[in-house]
Amino acid sequence: MGGIRPMVLQRRPLILSKILAADPKNWWKERVGEFGVSLLLNAKTLHRETTKYQDIEILEHEQFGRILVLDGYVQACQADEFIYHEMAVHVPLLGCNHEKASVLIVGGGDGGILREVLVHDFVESVTMVEIDRRVIELSNKFLNIQGDYHDPRVSLRIEDAATFVDAAIIDRKTFDLIILDLTEPVGPSANLFTEQFISSLTRVISEKGMILDSDSIFISKEGSHFLQEESTGGENLINVMRRKKFLPKIDMYRTNIPFFPGADFGFFIYSQNNICLREPVLNFTGKHYDPEIHRAAFVLPRWQRYLLK
Repeated sequence: MGGIRPMVLQRRPLILSKILAADPKNWWKERVGEFGVSLLLNAKTLHRETTKYQDIEILEHEQFGRILVLDGYVQACQADEFIYHEMAVHVPLLGCNHEKASVLIVGGGDGGILREVLVHDFVESVTMVEIDRRVIELSNKFLNIQGDYHDPRVSLRIEDAATFVDAAIIDRKTFDLIILDLTEPVGPSANLFTEQFISSLTRVISEKGMILDSDSIFISKEGSHFLQEESTGGENLINVMRRKKFLPKIDMYRTNIPFFPGADFGFFIYSQNNICLREPVLNFTGKHYDPEIHRAAFVLPRWQRYLLK
């Protein structure tokens, strides 16, 4: 066995080179972060442009459908986007009673979070803050997974989220649920992965409100890793929250999203109060989400539980 393994390892780059050389136009490689993990797709590029804020690509894969890529990182895939969007929305909204709820979406230009939020009649208002209008326009055109921007409950703001939050503090505006649907911190969202922004964000949640954050989780021989950290070598929001304790309560649930790096995906809830979201209060069923999935999402493996300490 000892003589076989090195030979296999040496041949892998040669095999990959042959694959890429056979059809170089159709192979797309995701940006490589600090962790050295990347996605390689035999996909056609439908659109590519550089805006004031970031590089945008729309890919098309025979099995996975159309894919949104921002600054070299996959953001949404038609095949499994519903898993992420349903779990990001329905667990916090259905995990506690809401006679009426106000929701702030930070980012979310593909429109999937908005789509799921609008499912619930008790949601009274939705404010979506996206810095790059072209992400919305291109996602609507190519992915077609968005919610209804013309719904009277929706207020779409094309501006920097930090500027919006600062104005909301002055206006004393608060939200019951804030969903951070951000890219990796390599483009326009980089200034949101800061202590200053998170501190400001905690001032615009209602008394019983909460902030939802998420990230892909890797496991290696050294322990757990996060895509947001490995993409830049910096610190992600869960670790900022754990270190600075801007809000006293942190909870976590998880799901499996096959197309995301590592497949294991964590959602983090930050709140002022000891809000327990583990039992759904309404019987709702989506394409992926249902009450059983809701409960099971809070069952964490031992190697992830340290994140709650």
